[in-house]
Amino acid sequence: MAAAVRESSRDPVMRRVAAVSLLGAVLTAAALSQTAERVSIVSGVGLPDGWLLLGLTVLTCASELTVVRLRHGDAVEELSLYEAALVVVVLLLPPGQALLAALSALVVASAIQRRPLVKAVFNLGTYAAAVSGLILVVYAVAGTPGQMTVRVLLGVLLGTLLFTLINLGCLAQILGVVSGASPWRIIRDEAPLSAYMAVGTVATGLTTVEIARHSPMLLPFMAMPALALTYAYRAAAQEADERARSARLLELSQVLAEREDLVRRFLLLLREAFGADLAAADLTDTGELVSVDVNAPAEVAIGPVPSYLARLRHLDRPEHLSKGLPTDLRHLLVVPIEAGGHRFGTVALGSRIRGGRQLSMRDMTLLAPLGDALAVALRGAEHLDRLVEESSKLHAVVEQSSAGIVMVEGDGIVRMWNEAFADLTGVAAAEADGRRLADLLDVPGADDRAGLLPVTPQSPKTTAEITIRRADGELRRLRLAHSAVFTGERLVRDVIVITDLTREHRVERLKSDFIATVSHELRTPLTPIIGYLDLLRTRGARMAPEKRAQALELVADRARHMSRLVEDLLLASRVGDGQDEPALRVDLGTHDLVTLVHQVAEDMGGAEGRVVTHLPGEPVEVRCDAGRTIQVIGNLVGNALKYSPSTERVDVRLGVRDARAWVEVIDRGRGIPADQLTKVFEKFHRVEDPMTMSTGGTGLGLFIARRLAHAMGGDISLISALGTGTTFTLTLPLAHAQVP
Repeated sequence: MAAAVRESSRDPVMRRVAAVSLLGAVLTAAALSQTAERVSIVSGVGLPDGWLLLGLTVLTCASELTVVRLRHGDAVEELSLYEAALVVVVLLLPPGQALLAALSALVVASAIQRRPLVKAVFNLGTYAAAVSGLILVVYAVAGTPGQMTVRVLLGVLLGTLLFTLINLGCLAQILGVVSGASPWRIIRDEAPLSAYMAVGTVATGLTTVEIARHSPMLLPFMAMPALALTYAYRAAAQEADERARSARLLELSQVLAEREDLVRRFLLLLREAFGADLAAADLTDTGELVSVDVNAPAEVAIGPVPSYLARLRHLDRPEHLSKGLPTDLRHLLVVPIEAGGHRFGTVALGSRIRGGRQLSMRDMTLLAPLGDALAVALRGAEHLDRLVEESSKLHAVVEQSSAGIVMVEGDGIVRMWNEAFADLTGVAAAEADGRRLADLLDVPGADDRAGLLPVTPQSPKTTAEITIRRADGELRRLRLAHSAVFTGERLVRDVIVITDLTREHRVERLKSDFIATVSHELRTPLTPIIGYLDLLRTRGARMAPEKRAQALELVADRARHMSRLVEDLLLASRVGDGQDEPALRVDLGTHDLVTLVHQVAEDMGGAEGRVVTHLPGEPVEVRCDAGRTIQVIGNLVGNALKYSPSTERVDVRLGVRDARAWVEVIDRGRGIPADQLTKVFEKFHRVEDPMTMSTGGTGLGLFIARRLAHAMGGDISLISALGTGTTFTLTLPLAHAQVP
């Protein structure tokens, strides 16, 4: 049994093993040289010593050339009849000549096989030690009786087992480096087969010796058991190759199914499965050659396509080539990679002149369907890439869409929920996935709830409007455009595009409400004015002077109220919503803010005790327009009373901080949603939802109040929380730098 290893990275290990073996062989040869005069164990062949030495050397060389290769991953174990020839040599030649014949035959065989120098030296060192051990054991047990005895048989058997053990130990060191397995495990796994082969070689060798001694004419017939033994070796090697190939083909099927890093992994396993020296793919799309070489079996090289493969690009059927190849290539198998009318290129397997395995037509029958499978996998990978690309585009459209998009299955289970709808509803996509749409959305109205899934097989595309309530209590008006797919009467899926109509709905309601409010606000003062004017016109001369004065005062007061209302409307029409609008015209002066707050509280009559003031004892002089300041504070206090329960009080606090005076109006009402904290200062905006509005007003009060505050060098800010209340703060500059 001989060994051959394919990777140059194993050379240091081979050199170390060969050096140790050669050292042992030299020492053994020195011992054998002392017994050079001894005769052979068995005599009687009848040939001159010189001719016998030459003949047995040739026989041993021929036995070494009769090789059966058994692969171990990236390593190759070579099985031959060398051991059987050694038995004949050791029994018929003196020890010195036997060692010379064995090693000479090995050197000649290595030269004929063109083995690399390192490999040849490794084999020479290993076999020198093993042959020396065989000779020593045989002579130690059998002596030199000259006859075939039990001691001779025992000596040959023990010596052959020692030969096998030494050879297997050295081989296990190399295979351990190649495969990464433990050498002891390799020895344990290979020992039974090696022992059987040792027994077989002993039987063949002993039988050959006895026939040579007694019936030389029958020696040609000894080729039959030798051929049978070789056939047995090859059957074992073929079985091992088939097992290894089946394992690699199974891995190949998994690689083709996974389609990840496809070509690289395919070539790595393809070369191993066929035991080839080269596996390459000429890819048409890239114009490059992807290849794996036995000298670097774990590495994939990418480079230009050589000319001998470039001319095979248009090959339309598998080809087995042995001509027109580079000098180092012996055979080349080439198959096209084509599927669905699309040509991807070609796949090639090559064996070298000094390689380990010759590729055959049987390999072609396996390679051709693998090429087709690779083409199908590449086409599938292309389709998958396009699908992923299109899916990513669709995902980007869905996620970046300003409209909400939801997809539900037939039972109402959500399978897609984009970011826009998550912002709209306050429900995250991760929370929505896998849950029923009806459980995710709070729909107050029974009629609106029916609009969640109104589609039918007769009306798969329909539009519905619903109102939902967010977790923070805010109501949103939505339009749901359904596009459903049915199988018979069963709903498969429904894709819903949601548009937020809340702002438009509020604007429409505000328009109608504004018209109604303005009409009401104008009618309220007009009714007493008209009534008292009719009274004064018909009965004024007969009325008491004080009654007439009261009627005239009431008419004047209602006229002033109408004037303020018209002034507010004109003011709102002149001033836009932008922050860069010019300031309003105000009459600035120095006024006591404490007095102004007192006046607001008195004008409102304390709102039946609900308005509670918290004011300092000394005046707070500010620079402002007194009338406009009373208007602003009155608006803030009026809103606080309007939007809080009648049982709750409204606190008005006054203080000084950082050279500015501030007035806080604090209520304990319903509060303002977070998304409307800045909108309340917009023109015509009402905090209440138009669908549930329960208070009156034009929506101009806070808009005008903040504009007036800005015109006086101040500002209005607010802090609010739903269900807790709201605090509005008016700040005005102090007339002089006062310190609290």
